[in-house]
Amino acid sequence: MTRTLLLALLFACGPALAQGTGWYFGGGIGTAKADFVRSDFTALAPAATYTADDDDVAGRIFGGYRVAPNFAVEFGLASLGQYRHRYTSGADIAVVDYDASALTVAAAGQLPVAGGFSLNGRVGLAFTATELRARRNDNGLATIPFCPDSWWYSDCTSQSTNLYWGIGAQFDIGRNWGIRLDYDNYGEVGEEFETGRADIETTSVNFVWRF
Repeated sequence: MTRTLLLALLFACGPALAQGTGWYFGGGIGTAKADFVRSDFTALAPAATYTADDDDVAGRIFGGYRVAPNFAVEFGLASLGQYRHRYTSGADIAVVDYDASALTVAAAGQLPVAGGFSLNGRVGLAFTATELRARRNDNGLATIPFCPDSWWYSDCTSQSTNLYWGIGAQFDIGRNWGIRLDYDNYGEVGEEFETGRADIETTSVNFVWRF
């Protein structure tokens, strides 16, 4: 019984032990979902009917250094989607694009399961950037942008620093290649009186390459 248990533990730990330490890189695409603070955006055109997209395509690249078989420091750069906000009043239409991106740094852990499968988790900081951009504004229907027309604003943009966390699962195709399915939460991005606020999360499929 003891021998069987030891063999099972060695089998489960095998992928992690094989990975050892060193650099890895990855990237992929998926979907992003934004939960907007609606009052920030209805304020642009209070008399108009307001609708907004709440999902879009997300892209992500990342890299890290595995300082121990099951622990790494990971950096990432993510495009969190472009979301269209629409305002209508009679024949007048206003359309605003909302773009979001993030740079992340996190502590990352990996838990081997069996047969090349492992679970992973990340926690750290996300340095986010958002931009609000007018595409159409019939007869000045919407007051765009939030940002004051001052010399220090080139666009209606905002930055924030948030708690970032994610979880996922990985399957190792070979010694150097793997596929990761990840969920990542970037917290609340944007500012109320600049670009408007939204909570953004992503789900992505990523390829990983280890040195």
